[in-house]
Amino acid sequence: MTQILCFDPTASDKQSKVRGVGRYLQILKENFSNWIFSNKLHVTRYTLHVFINPFFNFLQKPITLKKIAKKQIAVIHDLIPLKYPQHFPKGLRGNFNIFLNKLALKNYDLIVTDSEASKKDIIQILKIPEEKIKVFYPCLPKVFKSEARSAKFEKKMNSLKKLNSEIVLNFELRISNFCLYVGDATWNKNLVNLARAIKIANVTCVFVGKIFENFKKLHVTRYTLHFNHPWQKELKEFFEITKNDKRFIFLGYVTDEDLIKLYQQASLNILPSRDEGFGFSYLEASSQGCPSVLSDIEVFQEIAKDNALYANPNYPNDIADKIIELYFDKKQQKTLGKKAQERVKFFSWEKFKKNFLEVIG
Repeated sequence: MTQILCFDPTASDKQSKVRGVGRYLQILKENFSNWIFSNKLHVTRYTLHVFINPFFNFLQKPITLKKIAKKQIAVIHDLIPLKYPQHFPKGLRGNFNIFLNKLALKNYDLIVTDSEASKKDIIQILKIPEEKIKVFYPCLPKVFKSEARSAKFEKKMNSLKKLNSEIVLNFELRISNFCLYVGDATWNKNLVNLARAIKIANVTCVFVGKIFENFKKLHVTRYTLHFNHPWQKELKEFFEITKNDKRFIFLGYVTDEDLIKLYQQASLNILPSRDEGFGFSYLEASSQGCPSVLSDIEVFQEIAKDNALYANPNYPNDIADKIIELYFDKKQQKTLGKKAQERVKFFSWEKFKKNFLEVIG
């Protein structure tokens, strides 16, 4: 029997479960139940056919500097910290880890990435030959597909539809008409310009993501936020802009069940990033018929095509214009939502699974 080991950082790091790596591992586990998922490299190259590193992180110590399998595959989702060093200062340890990881990467036979845009960055920044890189578009976790949900899940979802025009979740939050942002808060997410755009448009925006847990506490306690990490410079400015403004609602981490409900009821999803490797929230929102306003960057044009509204990420007024255009036009919301829902079909489980099976051999 062919042994395939996929490194699982979530086994020892609970925080990673609620980040992008956790979502990617979720779809790997759903599609490849026969793989070994572990954070321990307990096999040798003589028994292990394939080793997969699903989150090749240049800023952390390499998982291994050796060749431990007959075939090794590294998944590089993006190179944003390397692409924009002025916004992601590394320090001595970080730069040393980058050096070690570049050495470790030589032991990998293939690099998998999420988009043609990321592939281009890998070629330019790492000087990797194009033939060594494959683009495998991610698919959605099965919970986002109605036909794959359990009867118990659907029953719970139906019970949440008592008030169709309001959010009725576990958070005792009730509003109608809102924008939705789902994600992290690093520099490339462009949250300062998003906050300015929300104020210009004068609309409500709900923020979902583990990073916003602390923001949520401010609504009920005298909790104080400290921004000590150099990567948090923009997050600090975002906090100052949104502080005590009721147009900004911070939910923090939510379950997939509640996230699906949010997508279903939101007027629009918004992702104004300066740069991305893919853009999962576009796929998630589209699966529920929620239209999106995206930044006009190469990767989103690749992923969404003409099934979203695009705004210049450098101009809050342009972001605000696109938000207003969609926020107050129910007909366009419905039309664009349907187009986006159709687009999601391109990112299928079947393609994702087939791609990996072909390179594993």
